[in-house]
Amino acid sequence: MIKSLLLVLTLSLSACVQLPKPLRGDYSTMPPQQYQQTPVTDLRIRWTGIVIDVENKPDHSCLTVMAKVPNEYGRPSYQNRVDLGRFIACKNKFLEPKYFQDRAITVTGQVKRLVVKKIDQLDYNYPLVDANVIYVW
Repeated sequence: MIKSLLLVLTLSLSACVQLPKPLRGDYSTMPPQQYQQTPVTDLRIRWTGIVIDVENKPDHSCLTVMAKVPNEYGRPSYQNRVDLGRFIACKNKFLEPKYFQDRAITVTGQVKRLVVKKIDQLDYNYPLVDANVIYVW
């Protein structure tokens, strides 16, 4: 009896492990570092990480994100702390810097191209994402 109850409880809990609704769908498993080596036009992605910069322009805003390995919920994993490079996610609206700075996010959208920006004196190729969803954890 106890074994049956444990089995039912385990199956019930494992069924609850899902991505939040706005993040569900079919996306490429290619991480930002790999995209830098092999760019693919209009690649559909779901990438996650920590926001390290916010840049607002008159017609759009962009988040610079340090990419991380996602956990089963699609948020940056605390068990697997491997960095997967950086990417830039842009939206056609104002994004409040105080709200996004140092926050964990997950982005869905299409990678448009590589953009070269400086990190100190290093030229870095950032994958540029036209974001559909920016999910803040």
